[in-house]
Amino acid sequence: MMILEAISTATNEHAVYFLVTAYLESLQHFPRGLGLPKSVMKLPIAGIDDLEERLTSLQHNSDVSLDTVVPAWEVSAVLASAVQRLSNESDHAAEKR
Repeated sequence: MMILEAISTATNEHAVYFLVTAYLESLQHFPRGLGLPKSVMKLPIAGIDDLEERLTSLQHNSDVSLDTVVPAWEVSAVLASAVQRLSNESDHAAEKR
């Protein structure tokens, strides 16, 4: 998916949050995206801890309907990519100190 590449190559945290926000907002206009848990889809994003909570919630949600399996997988991949990228960003910032 192009969004995963965009997140992994984002130049800073702001760009990562922008991309994830735009992705989640776009799903709100996609009928199959409407079946995803509201806690995963809500905006705004409140930081890396919020993204991790959303990812955990989605991964452990057994109430995802068959119609939302593909969007749920996609959202999981996007959130995991963002968490990984932001974790790398904070690791690099800590090394520079």
